[in-house]
Amino acid sequence: MVSHVDYSVRVSGNIGDVFTAFLSHERLLHRGVYAEASWIEGEPWQVGSRARYVVIKPVPSTIAAVVTVFNPPRHLSVINHGLGITVEQNVYFATDSGGGTRVRMTMEFLGDSPVLTQREVLTALEFVTHDMLDNLVGFCRKLAAGA
Repeated sequence: MVSHVDYSVRVSGNIGDVFTAFLSHERLLHRGVYAEASWIEGEPWQVGSRARYVVIKPVPSTIAAVVTVFNPPRHLSVINHGLGITVEQNVYFATDSGGGTRVRMTMEFLGDSPVLTQREVLTALEFVTHDMLDNLVGFCRKLAAGA
């Protein structure tokens, strides 16, 4: 079974602004996907800081996350734990040759969930990955329109 998700988008905006927009927990809320996204330990987005995400869909769950790499505005990594699964999430930011910023997210997972099959885990991670990055595109578009 594949244990890897890889997705990328092109976002209008310079790399620094897009990176900063990605860091906003607020952009994840009020859309029926996340009920909560909060920092529970340490300063936000510092190596070792911890966050908690309460997910509504695709599968109701609580995810504990710890920041493992933070190199603005190029790369960040987070280890996520939930539903018996451990996920290494890497997000890469690069200036796009056509203008804007290319954002790529990979998720490598392992473990056996007591409530989901491996196929359901993969489907849920694909949903979350696409949602996070597609939401970033729209969020940056709204920011640019309001500027």
